[in-house]
Amino acid sequence: MTAEGGPVARPVDVSVVRPVRGEVLRAGRPLHASVMPLDDHEDSRHLAVFMDDEVVSVGSILPGAPPWEPDAEGAWRVRGMATREGHRSRGYGEAVLAGLLRHARDRDGRLVWCAARLGATNFYARAGFETEGELFVTDDVEHIHMWRPL
Repeated sequence: MTAEGGPVARPVDVSVVRPVRGEVLRAGRPLHASVMPLDDHEDSRHLAVFMDDEVVSVGSILPGAPPWEPDAEGAWRVRGMATREGHRSRGYGEAVLAGLLRHARDRDGRLVWCAARLGATNFYARAGFETEGELFVTDDVEHIHMWRPL
């Protein structure tokens, strides 16, 4: 779906985003590996972009403070951003991220953060995120924390 020629990310149940998370971010692992803490929290939001009936890009935002500022109020975490192979670099991920940021702002969010895979740092930097701290490895993948004010 598109609005004014651009992709539209719409709210979906977490069950819609998990298969794409699994395929893109947890390849070769069981589906339950795509379940994230706070997925079912009442304030969490899950978005997806569809092309016809196919889910091509997903992401989630969950309430929670970053590890370097555990008492931060109004903090939200972006998780599970994933766009299927063959659908990247078309603005789908940007549409998902913009919708997630809007959700946090609408709930008086003050900052948003993520654990970005190294290959995704430019994506987040284009959206105003800055790096925080040192590289770390999770599930054999290098990450770095990134954040931005809302």
